[in-house]
Amino acid sequence: MWRRLRGEVRRPVLLWFPNRTPGPKILIPLLIQARVLRVNFPREFPRFYSHPPKRRQNFCCLCLIWTLYFLLLLIVATVIAAAILYSVFQPRIPKYSVDKFQITSFALGPDATVSSQFGMVVRARNPNEKIGIDYLENSYLGVFYIGTELCRGKLPAFYQGHGSTDNLNVNLTGNQVHITSEMVSSLTAQRQQGNIPLRLKADVPVKIEFGKLKTMKITFRLRCDLVVDRLDDNTSVDISRKKCKVKL
Repeated sequence: MWRRLRGEVRRPVLLWFPNRTPGPKILIPLLIQARVLRVNFPREFPRFYSHPPKRRQNFCCLCLIWTLYFLLLLIVATVIAAAILYSVFQPRIPKYSVDKFQITSFALGPDATVSSQFGMVVRARNPNEKIGIDYLENSYLGVFYIGTELCRGKLPAFYQGHGSTDNLNVNLTGNQVHITSEMVSSLTAQRQQGNIPLRLKADVPVKIEFGKLKTMKITFRLRCDLVVDRLDDNTSVDISRKKCKVKL
């Protein structure tokens, strides 16, 4: 029943029982003998793997967090500043209208080309009592007929004070503008009826002045629908209908 073991064994003791399975009376003495002789049974130890340091990843995450935090603070500060400016100055969009429209020359050629020269007076009103408007160069103003530009010009550059109204003289010129045969027929019939629809488009770059503070360049987009009674040379036409809108 007992197996004699000589010396200390550094590997597991392998016993073979061909006839029967060992019971408790056999296993307990074997365990006691293995304990006394210090038999080293194999043991499994957990494996540990070393990982590279994560200092670079932590640094990148920290930079991203601080960047997002700075952007959030900048947005909050901008919103607060805009709210303060709005509550103090109460800005309003300026008002525009066409007070006078004059035909210097208008020629419709046999090859469906139009050469024209118009003059008009545009009234610009600043409704703000605490805000000035600085009108810049490179503005655009054009007169259209059914989506085709007949002539173009620009508004003068000037400074408009608080709550003031200014009348701006604008000259527009167009040479050899091609139109379709359908447009020629429509224009001829409308000139006979004295009911000619025109559309005025203007892009006006300005800077808004809040006290001593000026904004960046912004653009007012003016759109006016006009109906005139004639397009004869050297005549002041009557504007039977006009409607103007301004957007940023």
